[in-house]
Amino acid sequence: MDRRVFLEAALAALAIAGCSSNNKDESDISPSVDSKTSAELTLAYWDKNQTKTIEENLKSFAKKYPHIRVKTDLAGFKDYWNKLRTQAQGNELPDVFWMNGPNIQLYAANGMLAPVDKITDAGVKWSDYPKALVDLYMYEGKHYGVPKDFDTIGVFYSKKIFREAGVEAPTADWTWDDFHDKAKKISDWGKSKGIYGCATAINGDGQSTYYNTIAQAGGYVIKDGVSGFDDAKSIEGLQCWADWVDDGSVASPRIVTDTKPSQMFTSDKSAMFWTGDWTASELAEEFKGKESDYDVIDLPRKAKRATIIHGLGWVASAKSENMAAALALIAHMSGRESQDVEAKNGTAIPAFNGTQDAWVKSFPKWNCKIFVDAATNYAVTYPVSRSTNSWADREADFLNPAFGGEKPVSEAAKKLAAFMNDALNKERR
Repeated sequence: MDRRVFLEAALAALAIAGCSSNNKDESDISPSVDSKTSAELTLAYWDKNQTKTIEENLKSFAKKYPHIRVKTDLAGFKDYWNKLRTQAQGNELPDVFWMNGPNIQLYAANGMLAPVDKITDAGVKWSDYPKALVDLYMYEGKHYGVPKDFDTIGVFYSKKIFREAGVEAPTADWTWDDFHDKAKKISDWGKSKGIYGCATAINGDGQSTYYNTIAQAGGYVIKDGVSGFDDAKSIEGLQCWADWVDDGSVASPRIVTDTKPSQMFTSDKSAMFWTGDWTASELAEEFKGKESDYDVIDLPRKAKRATIIHGLGWVASAKSENMAAALALIAHMSGRESQDVEAKNGTAIPAFNGTQDAWVKSFPKWNCKIFVDAATNYAVTYPVSRSTNSWADREADFLNPAFGGEKPVSEAAKKLAAFMNDALNKERR
């Protein structure tokens, strides 16, 4: 599943009375517990598909700590964030819960999360996880979360359409020019059939599309609290989409808004689909029995190889009355044993280095190892700030007209950068 979160504006303006005071001093936070430790914890998460994995890992946790009882709290995706906000306002956050990139700084900056640097005393090693993902859960030099799983981006493609169009399939070392050439040839061939070379979510999903090309061109979305959308290299990473749409190689924002790109791909109306590993299980189910007609490949490169990495992290409430037990639970849920279970159950790509093989093997017909290799070799951290959604939710308003050829890309990018910088300035007030 795509883990971008679109919380209502109220969350961005969240002010928790007393949230920055009365927190436990970091020197008091220690994961030191043993089999005799007694405590009651709450654990919150939002994906019912992962219940099996969570329950299995809680059973192994209970064997280590038989007197620590853990009560789980499952809510739907939107309800999860609404409930979390209410709990934060009442200083009643769960002891342990899921967090994502767009919101980590908001919760950490407002004193709602406990720094977890001392979790290394429980055996957690930051080197066991992709560095770009570890960095995502840092704020002002401190770790506030331990990686749980991750997403990277690749290009799923239809070998069937490539064959029928007489176009060579992509290879791992392909470039933007190669992608454009193949997409254009297929679109020209399939014009009478309504088939595009590529259809993907350029209508607002930066994680799957233009965040990657910005990084590949050598640009950036945010750096040192300043927008990078108006950087010349970033504009190059946006301009390519407008160019590809302009000559019909890629379906326009209007088209993929009317018909989801995933639907276009599964109905053979597009030959390529830029998307994350979360789509693999959905596509495998859709293509059951004909998986060999499809595959996935690394993103094409420009100045360099790059893919955006995102994922979930385990965090602890700064108000937890059982901090040692909470950190012990996080250490267990993010450790190799639990991450092996995550991989085996196929719920997500586990973040712990060396545990991803079981997930890869669950798609034997496809080269899904590219998602794992990308995380280690050329991943770029998902762009976030203290109030990510205040500017990320508005990107499409500026970029869709540019991608659709209604406005110059450079003009749209500069206006987006100005808007974003204004939002970032408000964060610092």
